Amino acid sequence: MYKIIFFDIDGTLLTGKKRIPESARKAIAELKEAGIIPAIATGRPPFRIHEILAELEIETYVSLNGQYVVHQNEVIYQNPMKKGAVKRIAKAAELNNQTVAFCGSDKILGNSLVSASSKGWKKKISNHLPFTPPHFIVNLIFKYGDKSKKPILKEYYEDRVIYQCMLHATEKYDAYYAKEFPDCNFMRWNPYSVDVCPEGGSKAVGIIKLLEHLHIPIEATAAFGDGLNDIEMLKLVGTGIAMGNGREELKQVADKITESPEKNGIQIGLQEIGAIKNK
Repeated sequence: MYKIIFFDIDGTLLTGKKRIPESARKAIAELKEAGIIPAIATGRPPFRIHEILAELEIETYVSLNGQYVVHQNEVIYQNPMKKGAVKRIAKAAELNNQTVAFCGSDKILGNSLVSASSKGWKKKISNHLPFTPPHFIVNLIFKYGDKSKKPILKEYYEDRVIYQCMLHATEKYDAYYAKEFPDCNFMRWNPYSVDVCPEGGSKAVGIIKLLEHLHIPIEATAAFGDGLNDIEMLKLVGTGIAMGNGREELKQVADKITESPEKNGIQIGLQEIGAIKNK
């Protein structure tokens, strides 16, 4: 019997057009009727998931790749980056002529496109588009469009609690950062960008803290995801479900593979594991 089920957002709950399918909405409502807690598990900061939480009436979330966990408006776990590590990331990015965004629970500051998007222009543009740009277009934007000449100001990270940095560096820098920052965990989300969290930080760690708080055993959990930052989560939970549009590396560790969001993957997956009834 499941007691809590976790859902990634982008590419899992949301379609390519950044919409929640009606089938997913109804399936999550059925979960709540059955007494099962639906929870969000995302790399996004809290202020970028409020609309989704409200739309689905969800009160539990693991955000910032596990570094900030909330249940019924109570923050039950925080794992900020060490100030020294954040400062060193800023210096390394500047040395390598890279851009970086510094994520708190309430806002993102930095000299990159990600920090600009937190100010609302990205949402305004997407509201006028009939589709979400394909991954290769997004990658091109990060490759050629995120070469800011703005300096990395100390005000972006000093005197702030930083949970995650979003570093815009190509894969050729992976070995460099892994060697220079053993106290950090790097989770790549496209060929030109990587999330930086405290060492050992992941969605799985945030989930463990939440389960301890709620006294729920691992075997009573399930999770849906599509990306590389979902691997630890799917390995941890009782039943890990990869979306049909997910990364192959994730599918290899998943217990089950469902359809994409556009093909009612959330509803089908929940039905297949017996969390909701087939209708």
